[in-house]
Amino acid sequence: MKRHLARLALSAFGFGLAANAAMAHEFTTALYVTGENRAQRLAEAVNGFLLAADERDGHPAETSDGHLGGVDVQILPLPEAMAASVTGLNGTAQIPPDVMVILGDAPVPAAVLAELGFEGSVVPSGALPDSWAADDSAGSFAQRYLSAYGAEPSVAAAQGYNAARRLDIAIRPLGGVSPRAALDTVLAETEGGVNWNRGTQ
Repeated sequence: MKRHLARLALSAFGFGLAANAAMAHEFTTALYVTGENRAQRLAEAVNGFLLAADERDGHPAETSDGHLGGVDVQILPLPEAMAASVTGLNGTAQIPPDVMVILGDAPVPAAVLAELGFEGSVVPSGALPDSWAADDSAGSFAQRYLSAYGAEPSVAAAQGYNAARRLDIAIRPLGGVSPRAALDTVLAETEGGVNWNRGTQ
């Protein structure tokens, strides 16, 4: 965690007010996995999240981890001790993150939130479509994930994908993650499920 905090401090010092202006065009999402087998589940959740970001607004030579709602998104995989298993990230996550997606039933420990200085939107992973694992149709999520990563998607991968699709729906009309009340309202509305096959490239 100290490495992330030091990186943030150097970034703030080096870019100053110009960086603050640029921040309006990007946001950081933390993906926090609770429960068992966290390292593997975190890597799979990040893969699912990246797939959704690529499908919505992906383009060559990205310097962020992807785009959601037309806005650059950086991913902060947590807990940090589990993040070594994560691959495919190109961006620079900022602390505190703007959004925290919870993957698992347990809450994020208060000590973790305090260390991050997190005061943003908390996003439960939300309900998955009943047919999320079905691979019997061309272009299904399972087929798209298999094509991208060479493996069938797990529940964690589906949860990461689902969270990204919900964030895309909430962020696109706002052009960012503020006002937070509007963001939280749409995220609450999509917690029961969203259509994964709408809006893919």
